[in-house]
Amino acid sequence: MKLITGLAVLMLLTSPAWPSVVNNSTSSPTAEDSLVVLFFSLDSLGNPTTADSAFVLVMAPNGGVAFRDSMAIGDSRITSQTVGAKQYYTFAEQVSNIDGPGAPGVYNLALTVKNNSLGLLTPTRMIFQIISTEFSDQIALLTDSVMVKGGIIDTNKTERGDLADSTSIARWVWNTPQSGHTTSGSFGKYLDTEVSGISGGTGAYSFTLVTWDTAADQAVSGVSMQVRGVNQSSLVATGSTNSNGEVAFNLDADSFVVVASSPGYMFDAYDTLAVIGTGTDTVMGYQFDVGTPTNPGLCRVYDWVYNLAGEPETGVSVTASLPDGVVKCDGYVISPFAVSTTTDTFGLFILDLLPSEILDPSDTRYEITIMRSDGTVLRQRVTVPDSTYWKLTW
Repeated sequence: MKLITGLAVLMLLTSPAWPSVVNNSTSSPTAEDSLVVLFFSLDSLGNPTTADSAFVLVMAPNGGVAFRDSMAIGDSRITSQTVGAKQYYTFAEQVSNIDGPGAPGVYNLALTVKNNSLGLLTPTRMIFQIISTEFSDQIALLTDSVMVKGGIIDTNKTERGDLADSTSIARWVWNTPQSGHTTSGSFGKYLDTEVSGISGGTGAYSFTLVTWDTAADQAVSGVSMQVRGVNQSSLVATGSTNSNGEVAFNLDADSFVVVASSPGYMFDAYDTLAVIGTGTDTVMGYQFDVGTPTNPGLCRVYDWVYNLAGEPETGVSVTASLPDGVVKCDGYVISPFAVSTTTDTFGLFILDLLPSEILDPSDTRYEITIMRSDGTVLRQRVTVPDSTYWKLTW
């Protein structure tokens, strides 16, 4: 029975562990670029015991040796942990240190550990696959694609580059027969409604919104207005205020959320509009000075964070980092690691950042993360413009 048990333990350790999928990046080491192997040193009864040294061998997809090294158990890459009087170890290393330039593919790793006093060797095997880009980079690219019938049309020619602009995509969709799409508009056929009617709304009642600066006691022109359903799952109408601070929409009898935005102004968040017929309502706001960056060459990035009740979120963590790694600016090395701030009592956050276009490479994007103690609110990659200030948009 002991012999069978010992063979079972040996088979478990010499069978490949569940494969890991990793990236091989030298510019921005992350968890996706690292490899961790859990291993044991077993005595003659199959119980974990102490080890003295280890040998690592990695075979490349082409059958050649990608990496080999021997080390004492006290090596900085090895961590030991005692659990229930049993000894366990982990070997951790940056992938690029294991396979050098490394080609994408499946690699086999064998780690053999030795106990000198017992004269016993314990093997551990692992399979890992190297992919060409990080998962987070692939996810970030998903917003650059449009799903249409028959596949994906890529609109980001500079990065992934195959097809069409937005106009050709729209013509393809709108000129393709779809069940229930019966309107023939000026742009194309088979529409739910004429395209030009979307901006002003298609409801039964004419309703005018007026934007008013409560501090200066005057109307505000050029304010971008969005009318959304109360659950914000649908965009009902959009427009901008004229020189009198007015914009008119055609709305049905219902309740809506009005979202107003204009550089230098702060308007009431989650302003609710109740329409029961033709009428007028006022959206209140006031001029807001976001200030100037700490350095003239920076862009002041700002925005507000609110909860579902329309109240400011105070103390929310906001960070900006460079997920693609270190870049340069005017010959200087720019660290990719995060800078952070928190929202104030108004839910406002401010980050002073280098504009993307003055960085090298010039298409560098920042990853903005907004996080509460109970989870992530937003993680988005954005291009920071070369301007004095910029309200976060994506």
